[in-house]
Amino acid sequence: MSRVYVGKNIESKIKAALDGCAFTVTDDNVARIYPEFTRGAYVIEHGEKNKNKDVLFDIIGAMSDAGLTRGDRIAAVGGGVVGDMAGLAAALYVRGIDWVCVPTTLLAMADSCIGGKTAVDFRGVKNLAGAFHSPREIYISARFVDTLADREFLCGFGEMIKTSMLDPHAYELMRKSADGLLAHDFECVYALLNRCVEIKKRIVKTDPKEKGLRKILNVGHTVGHALESVDGFRLSHGEYVLKGMIAEFSMCKYHMPPSLYGEAIETLRRFTVPPRTSGRAVCETAVRDKKNTDGKISLMVPVEIGRIEEVRLFPDEFISRYDDALKELKEI
Repeated sequence: MSRVYVGKNIESKIKAALDGCAFTVTDDNVARIYPEFTRGAYVIEHGEKNKNKDVLFDIIGAMSDAGLTRGDRIAAVGGGVVGDMAGLAAALYVRGIDWVCVPTTLLAMADSCIGGKTAVDFRGVKNLAGAFHSPREIYISARFVDTLADREFLCGFGEMIKTSMLDPHAYELMRKSADGLLAHDFECVYALLNRCVEIKKRIVKTDPKEKGLRKILNVGHTVGHALESVDGFRLSHGEYVLKGMIAEFSMCKYHMPPSLYGEAIETLRRFTVPPRTSGRAVCETAVRDKKNTDGKISLMVPVEIGRIEEVRLFPDEFISRYDDALKELKEI
């Protein structure tokens, strides 16, 4: 399990951790904004399009050129793409070396940095090739929130709202602070971020390899990931999670209490609009999701806050429910 450090500004700890790493991976945006954390780093282009096998093996090649050995550790300074790429490179290089994660986006802080999921997209499928390889240490500094663009806030909110569905206290905090979140109020964002980090740490500690409990973290992700792939990653991951949640909740509304369904849809509509992609197009990608079994597509749905159940649908039923859900959401 990773050691996780969270603070409003833990710059000295981050610099000390990076000084102990033999190699750092970052992206061009982070290198430009935070040169004090990325001098001498291996820089990749930002964006999901660069989360692929070619860039992965370029990183591994650079690690080899630098003479890294099994006793060395590397660092990832950036968002989810950087964390995924550096983490998977660390997992593969000489059969595994340690790594340190410094997330710089709200999405990475709230979700992707914790849990050791590392992957690349392959043949149009999100995270098809990867490994579980947790960082030795994670440094979550809210200082990085100050430089985020509006879209990066929205991306983080997608995962934070999802995580809030797993815990009554977090859900109440999210509901009460929705105005502050939309206004990017630092204290509101920081309070919910802290709560989400604790929730995910607890879940991952209980189920590190996603064999049982950890599947609840996939709320909104089956449709979200499919939309992401079909759409060519035009929006950010968290934006697709928001769209995935609003679609999946509407598809499974009879599994949810009416009051919770209405409240959840009302909250989500403050942050997103329903998707427009057809059910058939979404289904063609969703059927390849790694969570599926027995020819059915798996959706994780909150039947009450803090209690998530799996709904499994055959492809024809998935398409029918999805298209009906979009019609209903359009009429609201």
